[in-house]
Formats: sequence, C-alpha cells, structure tokens
Amino acid sequence: MTVGLTPVCVLPPNPKRRSYAIVNNGGATIYLGADAGVTTDSGEPLAVGAMISDDTDPEAVWAISGTADQDIRVTEIIKAE
Repeated sequence: MTVGLTPVCVLPPNPKRRSYAIVNNGGATIYLGADAGVTTDSGEPLAVGAMISDDTDPEAVWAISGTADQDIRVTEIIKAE
C-alpha cells in the first residue's frame, strides 16, 4: 500500500479485528491517526523500518506522509466465524 501527501485509510473499521500490524517499508516517516484529519503535525510518527501493532483497536487507521509514494505493509487478523 502507498501513503503520500494526502490522508489514506489503511485499515477501515472492523469489529471482527483481533489485531493488526503496520510496517513502514518506505524511505520517510509516516504518521498515523484515527480519521481523515490526520496530518504530519497531529499523527503518531512511524519511522522508516518501524512497526506498530495493536490488539485492542477495531477502529479505522489513517496514514499520511510528508513525502509522496511511501510503501507500507498492513496485516490484519480477524476473528474466525
């Protein structure tokens, strides 16, 4: 998935989500937030090569970067039916 200068939803809300992981595989910091209003000033920074994971949040995750075309890897684990 690519993150750039405009906020993008990298994980939509999912009540069946057990956990997720996001890896910054790009060359610049990305910033994570809870909605489309995330900015490079307000978001939680994720450094190059870093990973964040969560096993409690079923809400949406949005991302933005100050640099275009940043590669991120997203994994989501959902509850079995």
